[in-house]
Amino acid sequence: MSAQEHSTLREGITAGLAGAVIVAAWFLVFDVTAGRPFHTFNVLGKVLFRGDLDPSVRNVVPGIVAAFTILHLALYVAAGTLLTYLVHLASRNLSLRMGLWLGIVVSFMILAGATLFLNLATEERVPLWELIAGSLLGVGVMSWYLMSRHPAVRSSAPLGAEGKTPKHAPGAPRG
Repeated sequence: MSAQEHSTLREGITAGLAGAVIVAAWFLVFDVTAGRPFHTFNVLGKVLFRGDLDPSVRNVVPGIVAAFTILHLALYVAAGTLLTYLVHLASRNLSLRMGLWLGIVVSFMILAGATLFLNLATEERVPLWELIAGSLLGVGVMSWYLMSRHPAVRSSAPLGAEGKTPKHAPGAPRG
């Protein structure tokens, strides 16, 4: 593929938007099924933007939902761009694949930690499993998208096998 097809910014935005849309859809399906459309983004937005630690569950504020949606998109685009950058580094130098996997794990842990914080801040008005499942879905979709675009990174060679050192001459090292 040409360099233009592997633009870090373009792929990062695409990966981030894919992750953000999947997570938002997950929350929307969960909320609609529970009979509370936009509940999750409303509660999380009230906590973040108003500092309301006892957010009303019946009063959906469209401005808060819209503001949280924009923040949600921006954070996922930033995470997608960072992961894309790591994928591009790993595709040029396969010995950096471990850094890519660490980036994926760290991205999930940051999202999971933030969701735990928000879960506790909302006095568990949004179930923790819903937030963690959403984070897993988002990071999973971003990872799948990036791995499908960069098959060399998915190489089946064991980590570290890419940079084998040449064999040394027999005998003791010479000083």
